[in-house]
Amino acid sequence: MLIRDLKHKIGRTHRIHPAEVRLPVRLGHRDAETLFLEPLKTQLAAAGLGTVLSCELRKRASGEVIGVNLFLGLTKPGKDTLETVARMLEALSAPCGSSIRLSDATGMPLMFGLAEGLELSIDSTCGPDAAAQRAFAMTCRETAEKIGVNRGWSDRGGRTRFFFYSENLPAMRKGLARILEDHPEFSGAALRRLA
Repeated sequence: MLIRDLKHKIGRTHRIHPAEVRLPVRLGHRDAETLFLEPLKTQLAAAGLGTVLSCELRKRASGEVIGVNLFLGLTKPGKDTLETVARMLEALSAPCGSSIRLSDATGMPLMFGLAEGLELSIDSTCGPDAAAQRAFAMTCRETAEKIGVNRGWSDRGGRTRFFFYSENLPAMRKGLARILEDHPEFSGAALRRLA
């Protein structure tokens, strides 16, 4: 389906129903607005379901990003709309454990997400600067893009951590392990599943 540039009509008002989305995604240097807000906003407008009002990062006290919250204004409340938005976010590789709910609703939110997370960490001496980190990320890119997505990298505790998400975690782990075997300078790398 081809979607052209959508322009909002001036002077039109809609009653909106606030909704909240929680994505338990680890982001490194990547921008949550580019990854989630902008494409979802375009899809919601094309489907006539509303808009994304804002995007917030959830962080630990250390500054590490542990999730993304999206605040939506939906024109049609109801389970069907929430399920449609969930499918749109799954197409953007929303991780398992994601949730959506109308802000004024009680009870359990709608849970969704198909992608699982995998963290690859290497000693920072293997990737001492952004250029080296980018080079390593490019080394992993071909494998990652065939199986899932790369959500960036960050430096913490003397290690550089790369975040990958895939619907086929064993295949992602196997592909990245093969890359590590082919590059002995990364022999101290560790792979772990993200909770």
